[in-house]
Amino acid sequence: MIRDDFPVFKNNPDLIFFDSTASSQKPSHVIDGLKEFLENDYANIHRGSYILSERSEKLYIDSKKKFANMIGAESWREVIYTMNSTYALNLLADSLRRSNKLQKWDTVIVSIVEHHANIVPWLILKEDLGINVEFVGVCDDYSLDFEDFKNKLDETVKVVSLTHVSNVTGQIFDLKKVSKLLQEIYSDTKPYFIVDSSQGFPHLHTNVSEIGCDFLFCTGHKFGADSGIGILWWKKDLLLDLKPAFSGGGAIAHVTTDEFEPAWLPDKFEPGTPNISGGVSVLRALEYVEQIGGYDKIEQIEHELTYHFLEKLKDFDGMTLLGSRDAYERVGVFTFAIDWVHSLDLADFLAEKDICIRAGRHCAEPLLNNKGMTHSCRVSLYIYNTTEEIDIFFEELEKAIQVLREV
Repeated sequence: MIRDDFPVFKNNPDLIFFDSTASSQKPSHVIDGLKEFLENDYANIHRGSYILSERSEKLYIDSKKKFANMIGAESWREVIYTMNSTYALNLLADSLRRSNKLQKWDTVIVSIVEHHANIVPWLILKEDLGINVEFVGVCDDYSLDFEDFKNKLDETVKVVSLTHVSNVTGQIFDLKKVSKLLQEIYSDTKPYFIVDSSQGFPHLHTNVSEIGCDFLFCTGHKFGADSGIGILWWKKDLLLDLKPAFSGGGAIAHVTTDEFEPAWLPDKFEPGTPNISGGVSVLRALEYVEQIGGYDKIEQIEHELTYHFLEKLKDFDGMTLLGSRDAYERVGVFTFAIDWVHSLDLADFLAEKDICIRAGRHCAEPLLNNKGMTHSCRVSLYIYNTTEEIDIFFEELEKAIQVLREV
């Protein structure tokens, strides 16, 4: 049973962890792999001629090779490690600015469901450069509103930056359709197409060639790797074309008192000592995905969980759900509000039962404002969850509502 691969559940036998969208639990393969690395192979990388440094560097590069292969990239040199998804998008946005790829009156298009990580960096450039930031709406089923999208595509659009899966609605966006539309309208002058796969990569087969994007970013801690490691994939020609927003040790080839020359890829965009342990954790997490049967197995498990949750929801009154009720259009992320019950009170009640959910605005204030919601609860499922846990959740949810309404 996959659940047995995660020690946290053995050590906390009553735990029902429904907060994996915030951060996933770690399998033994990652935990033991990190311990083995730190005990046997750790050293700083790049330029070290001794065996520990060489072993550490090989593992670091192997992790990039594994990720590049997973997403169908041409080379591991197109993969850059950052601190997290938020840092990755900030790095990319500022590199576009520094390379004069975005200027006053240019437009960046995002969707109303985006995480703040894919909104605020563009709003910073709006302040600094005077660019426009346009928000595309969603349809009643929370899919991307393509009519609204097409109406916003004009000659000023230089960047389209969209999530693969919403961290609030769980909706899977049709990114292939986005790419095809951009190609049809713009041909060789199409805007940069950026994909936030922070919530997509943990749950779905992800291939950058099939999607047709220019950039993709995600974060390790949401698919079983350690925290503090983000992943940014860029097409090689764009990596060569863009100037790095930050630089320093390890990211340069030559330095004089007057100028510097950037290093070759991918070091050009990774100044300073990288998160070597984080890179190893990515390698072990991706190995674990392969061990359990790859994304075919992940998608099978999670579809069954999503379907079961939605079936239970049919008999539950008084809940406002932000998201589609079609299990084939979404992943197991369920954001909801209950009439007359505050989300924080509900989360606290469930926490006393060892049920971990999240309450608040989920770093998606534009969406909640658009839907007229001031707060909400979120349940997010992953491969170690079970239908039995979902049943317990709904039983305790009913109890919580009864108790809190009487307070």
